[in-house]
Amino acid sequence: MIRSMTGFGRGEAVFSGYRFAVEIRSVNHRFLNLNVRMPRAFAHLESRVTALCSGRCERGHLNVSIELEREGEGGGSGPRLNRKVLDRYLEILSDLAHMGADGREISTGSLLALPGVIDWEAEEISMADEAFVEGAATAVGMALDALVESRSTEGRALLADFRGRLASIEASRRRIEELSPVREERERERLREKVRGLLEDPAEELERRIEQEIVLLADRVDVSEELTRLRAHLEHFAAELEADGGAIGRKLTFLLQELGREANTIGSKASDPEIQKAAIEIKTELEKMREQAENVE
Repeated sequence: MIRSMTGFGRGEAVFSGYRFAVEIRSVNHRFLNLNVRMPRAFAHLESRVTALCSGRCERGHLNVSIELEREGEGGGSGPRLNRKVLDRYLEILSDLAHMGADGREISTGSLLALPGVIDWEAEEISMADEAFVEGAATAVGMALDALVESRSTEGRALLADFRGRLASIEASRRRIEELSPVREERERERLREKVRGLLEDPAEELERRIEQEIVLLADRVDVSEELTRLRAHLEHFAAELEADGGAIGRKLTFLLQELGREANTIGSKASDPEIQKAAIEIKTELEKMREQAENVE
């Protein structure tokens, strides 16, 4: 089953007296790219966290947030008044008053809203590295479970869309297959009539030469090989959608390139309006599928 690269997952775990809260957001990316935000005291353990994520996701840009707080009441984190910054603001207000500025007092709320007056006092975390890794692994694992499920849900929607477009392309391919023999015979007759209109009584040798030219023309406009390869690529694409082999986004992108190449060749060879119309319909569906494939893991 295919998976999207877009998703969200959250996980929480309590370990060693601390609550671990993890959120993972995922968007499209050609490869696996991880951005981890975690407590600075454990920044040196980032590689341990990325290893957990890379074991579950093969492609996508993942933003991983790990927050840690003491379980229960009495945590040391919270807002703190920065007296040095506040005193400096008050000095500036006093200077302005002496310079003849508006003497009305500034409100307490306005003072508190000034940049730097209130800052956040981080809680001091007392935890061994291995304890952090164990607690984080539990919460990250839960978040990854939710993320994978989220990506799988969107993947099912992508799968339904791909199936519908494959059916549409196959219908157009069969239409071209049906039209090709009729077009070939029509081209033969058109060429015969054109030459006969120029020569009232063509000689036998000239008639033979006409047949040779017709064969050469038919070879130049024949699309049977392209139709065969188109069908093979469609079958391969459908098989990849149903396979249970992990990330297939790159394979789908490559197959869409091959399908586009065959559709372009058919369109360039076709001299029949109905065949050209069918080729355009195929290319339209392929373009929509390329957009969707960009989000497949």
